[in-house]
Amino acid sequence: MTTQTTVGVQQDSKAAEPKFNLVRWMAGYLAFWIIMSIGFAMVSQVLLPQRIKDLGAENPTAVLGTMTAVGSIVALVANIIVGALSDLTKSKFGKRTPWLFWGAWFSLGFYFLMGNIGIIAGLTLVLWLSKIGFNMMNSPIYSTVSDRVPEQYRGTISSAIGFGNTLGLAIGAFVGSYFVNSVRFGFTIAAICMFVSAMLFLLIIPREPGNKNEKTELKEGSVWKHVVYSFTPPVKGASDFWKAFCCRTFLLLAIQMLAGYWLYICQDYIGLEKNAAAKVVSMIAIFQMIASIVAMIVGPLSDRIHRRKPMVVLSACLAMIGFAAPIIMPNITGIYCAAVFVALGQGIFMSIDQALNVDVLPSKENAGKDLGFINAATTAGQSAGMALTSAIVTATGTYDYIFPIAIAMSVLSIISVLLIKKVR
Repeated sequence: MTTQTTVGVQQDSKAAEPKFNLVRWMAGYLAFWIIMSIGFAMVSQVLLPQRIKDLGAENPTAVLGTMTAVGSIVALVANIIVGALSDLTKSKFGKRTPWLFWGAWFSLGFYFLMGNIGIIAGLTLVLWLSKIGFNMMNSPIYSTVSDRVPEQYRGTISSAIGFGNTLGLAIGAFVGSYFVNSVRFGFTIAAICMFVSAMLFLLIIPREPGNKNEKTELKEGSVWKHVVYSFTPPVKGASDFWKAFCCRTFLLLAIQMLAGYWLYICQDYIGLEKNAAAKVVSMIAIFQMIASIVAMIVGPLSDRIHRRKPMVVLSACLAMIGFAAPIIMPNITGIYCAAVFVALGQGIFMSIDQALNVDVLPSKENAGKDLGFINAATTAGQSAGMALTSAIVTATGTYDYIFPIAIAMSVLSIISVLLIKKVR
């Protein structure tokens, strides 16, 4: 099936797909986000931290923080470049599909390699390379919301993304906790999850219309200059865009300050040994699964009442309760309370966040490029959160300070979203 219309423009997309099959699209997004997030969480929350310890790192917290900090820069650059280049891609499979397809293969290879490298330097290099494959999948997936999902369904689709992401992260942490004594095999399972997620998405959703014959106008006259242009942040009419960017960055940074370190927090903050800490992480995952189900209602509710901001404020407030729990109760009970409220906050935020981001895009024609910037906030927030925790713990020798700092970040996210004018 081919067409000469521009897929990136919603009106043309509707012409190619006159009837939007909401159930089919939700199934595709759920399949991708649940399975991909399982693989991602297995690695980021359990396998990578444990692998670093198994390889004899003297200061595992500092090593993990450094690896993820540099990895966030790689991911940020990759996300922006992939988003811009996918806007220009012309093929019989469309502009996003080729990137998603090859990103799945790269992710499969790099995730498998991470479990089979026996030195920290090699593990670090492969982790950074895996960020390229990961963003070759993520950037096109996010762009499909702008390209092909009608506005009246974006809250519902965003809810499916948030539900799938939260549930997948929970399952991944739960499953990963059972591989602390067989990390290599765990990495193999995670690699397969990354690959299968993308392939299922492409099989389930309607095939992307081909755009091989469409004319592409380069902003700067050549592909190379367009890549350079892709690093030019949106300015005209982009005030709300950057407020949404700040909101996402602050809140995800705060959440990841804890989420990336649950295993270490259980071991070093409340004094559990490895296997006991792994059991707590598996229980945390169960709480996250329950939270993801609760969060699933938020997107459709947002579409019905035509409100985005109240949902974001609620998510940040719930997360703040979670951040305060370990301060009040520095024990397993406090950790479980933190897990419940942080998971609820994260689930609600992720279920509405993508709809908010698409609503504040300053330009439809540059959707891939601009979403590359705002989606970089996800990577930056997640990786920078881990790096910030690492720096704080390395400097102070304790996890005591990460909780109040996470609360402060959440307050900044609330301020950012309340300042948005275009969306209610």
